[in-house]
Amino acid sequence: MALKIIRGKQLPIGVDAGSSSVKLAQLRLSDDAVELTASGAADVPAAGGDDRSARLEGLSEGIREIMRTGRFKGTQAVLSLPAEETIVQHIKIEKVPPQRTGEAVIGELRGKLPYDVKQAVVRHVVAGDIYVEGEPKQEVIAVAAPRHVVESYIDMAHRAKLDVTGVNVEPCAIVECFSRLFRRASDASRAILFVDLGAKTTQVVLSHGSRMVFARNLPHGGERLDAAVAEAMGVPAEQAHALRQDLLNGLLGPEEQEGLYRMLDEPLDALAGEITKCLRYYESVFRNQDVERAIFVGGQAADRRLCQAIAKRLNLPAQVGDPLIRVGGVTCPGDGVDRRQPQPRWAVAVGLSLGAGLAA
Repeated sequence: MALKIIRGKQLPIGVDAGSSSVKLAQLRLSDDAVELTASGAADVPAAGGDDRSARLEGLSEGIREIMRTGRFKGTQAVLSLPAEETIVQHIKIEKVPPQRTGEAVIGELRGKLPYDVKQAVVRHVVAGDIYVEGEPKQEVIAVAAPRHVVESYIDMAHRAKLDVTGVNVEPCAIVECFSRLFRRASDASRAILFVDLGAKTTQVVLSHGSRMVFARNLPHGGERLDAAVAEAMGVPAEQAHALRQDLLNGLLGPEEQEGLYRMLDEPLDALAGEITKCLRYYESVFRNQDVERAIFVGGQAADRRLCQAIAKRLNLPAQVGDPLIRVGGVTCPGDGVDRRQPQPRWAVAVGLSLGAGLAA
């Protein structure tokens, strides 16, 4: 995919409906520049158990507040579903004409989802052409969500007075966020690992330049890290979370910091082990394109030392991703964006808005 510049084009609002917060970002394309024109974030209180209706109401209220105080233009929006609401499957199908790929994907998913595929919204990305036992196949990334769940999130956005023009998923938004940095022909051979460290899940995404070739949801996130600290210290998870926030804010002494990171060894070992399994699968499919580096995004990626600990376990060079690199525009206090440092938690929201300016 290549960036399609349309002079003076205001893009839709990207709505990242995360598990612990909602973030909105809107970008504008002008000449050869990309500008952030509005942004805002709000915490979403955790709903008890599987109370989706309470969570959706919290999201809607958060969006209304952000829109009320922000500088957004229009109400058109592109919405993402939280990772925990989607299922990502890698499948191999026979090579068929593009117009028949969707049908082949649906057929391959039958019996592989925890619900009837007829009741699901399914989208797919063809990762590439491969050979299986000498036979030509296609590696396809399929993403599925129950239709009633998708409709409930669209209804939530409508209650917040947004006009939903599209629904995307986090892995695609992450790749689209950084795709403008991979526009040279030689970039197509660069394999990049994106690790989106969220509150509930971790997204593992690999791209060849601007083309997504692997995606998987892992049930490892900040909540597991909080739980490990809580268990080690014998305190409630809320207190453990507060301690980790104090760590990020530089409020803990060196000994306290070291002790806290030691408590995270076990969950980080487990997370790195799952990411390594993803890399092995990728390497089994794309044998001649080694992963160049890891880029960490998501709310938990604000902890640079945490990212370094994971990268060390993966034996990969790494960096904290900044979705606002080479993005102009002026931000104001209260927008939730601090230009003085990388802003990894904004990758999905920025990618959702920017994706509206991408052309296949």
